[in-house]
Amino acid sequence: MAILHTTLSSVVGLAVMAVKPNSGDWMMWNVGRRFWSRPLLKWIVGAKLDVAVDPMAQALADAGNGAVLVANHTSLLDINAAFSASPTPIVFLSKASVRKVPLLGKLNELAGTVFVERGNRASSERAVNQLTSTLKNGRSVLVFPEGTRSSNGHMQTFKKGAFHLAKAGGAPIIPMHIHGTFDRLPPKAWFIRCTGTDIRVRIGAPFASDGTPEELLTKARENITALGLQD
Repeated sequence: MAILHTTLSSVVGLAVMAVKPNSGDWMMWNVGRRFWSRPLLKWIVGAKLDVAVDPMAQALADAGNGAVLVANHTSLLDINAAFSASPTPIVFLSKASVRKVPLLGKLNELAGTVFVERGNRASSERAVNQLTSTLKNGRSVLVFPEGTRSSNGHMQTFKKGAFHLAKAGGAPIIPMHIHGTFDRLPPKAWFIRCTGTDIRVRIGAPFASDGTPEELLTKARENITALGLQD
């Protein structure tokens, strides 16, 4: 059911982008959020979604200013949780292999997702340049700074790419913590698990991208950890 719903959503999104090629934000907000992610989590995954957004993050979103959202990553369902909870339309920084996924890969490309090849410095530099332009145009980007899903549900070491990006674009950083997706669909699982765990997303206050990437990385990790301790 999840695969069928994702396929249908991708077809709808591609149709929208074919008619209106510059409607990436509208497509991400209405198709990615309302048509794909929220129904998938509620009706197919069977999870209650519990979202809390810091007022300062909401005000930043309402003003239409671009930001870099950074979140922990434990499950494929984190994408749906982020879509469902984000106070603003988002595009993703994604690994290059996602581009090869039928329908979904092409839709992400058209909507503005930027793909990067791991270990390829030239690819990383192109991604930063493209996303810097995205941020300066007022669009927000979501990055999972761990680079891949955690195998045990705990946060892994952060990579610095997201924080180089925030500095290059002069964009604030918004921390996000996602809980409950690992219990439903951990890495390498083939089936969604039926558990009583809610999917909880906490979005914290933005902070400026001043300081070194190492300092920003540390602050983001601390803030995401603190968000995970909230009720």
